[in-house]
Amino acid sequence: MKKIFAIIVAVVLVFVFAACKQDASPAGDSVQTEATAQVELPNPVVAVDGSADFEPLGFTITAPQGAENASYSIISDSIAQIDFTLDGRAYTYRAAQTDEDISGVYETFDETEQSIDLDAADFSVSITMRTIGGGENGALATWSLDGVMYSMYSPDASDFDSISDVALLAAYADLPFPACSDF
Repeated sequence: MKKIFAIIVAVVLVFVFAACKQDASPAGDSVQTEATAQVELPNPVVAVDGSADFEPLGFTITAPQGAENASYSIISDSIAQIDFTLDGRAYTYRAAQTDEDISGVYETFDETEQSIDLDAADFSVSITMRTIGGGENGALATWSLDGVMYSMYSPDASDFDSISDVALLAAYADLPFPACSDF
């Protein structure tokens, strides 16, 4: 008898809560309102033609030499982004004037990380590299200089060597290393 009473109470509560939910929004408005709200939101990603379009942000970044299928965009008026492929892997290269994480990668990284230090006459930069799932699920490299944070991410299988190769190509192209000269 107690089991039947408990089942009846549970069924009644389900109907009561379902009725309350229906009364909370006017009939026919909920779907239209949600769709309208989504349409009215501005897109924080704006496609641009190339690296020159990043200059108003106070810095520029370029796709590494050999990159294919590069597409350029600015996120939320502050983050420069280049998506490209290189050696069969997809990459996202970002930069912004901030000291916060701009990578957009919300994964659990492996405990082991590696760093490469780049030293020039006027600056020193440390590139930190982390893998996801032992590299099977991608890798991320980050570095910063003069208030600009950089990130290079690949969701494709990547080890420390492959992410560092691409991060170094980008860093050498975009950081103010002195031009090589003949002796």
